[in-house]
Amino acid sequence: MDTATFVIVGVIALIVILALYALAGRSRGANRPVLRPLTTEARDRYTAKWDQIESRFLEVPEEAVREADALVLAMLGELEHPLAENRLPDAVRKARREASRGGTEHMRVAILHYRSAVADMGRITEDRERIAEGRRETA
Repeated sequence: MDTATFVIVGVIALIVILALYALAGRSRGANRPVLRPLTTEARDRYTAKWDQIESRFLEVPEEAVREADALVLAMLGELEHPLAENRLPDAVRKARREASRGGTEHMRVAILHYRSAVADMGRITEDRERIAEGRRETA
């Protein structure tokens, strides 16, 4: 193989690698939907509802887990999240898996996953508000 052929093969291989890397980056970004921020009122409403759900957990764990799932789905809907099962946040999928196993311990783990999801969705809003405030301050 002469030098020119070697260079051409190397350039083609580099282009293929870069194309694969770009496609992989797009597919990772496609799994993270762009979410609309919650209003402060909505966040307060969901926080109050979450507190009610957690306080009922000891009395009726299965019902509390069902209510937690409904609350998280309502939050995701308000955030304009695509509610396809394979696009749900990891915490929600883990919570559903645990809840499907039944039993008090699995319900406890499920409610912890739901708590994590609720907290993350609240932080998303706070982070965006902080970024927006920072932009206003520097403008």
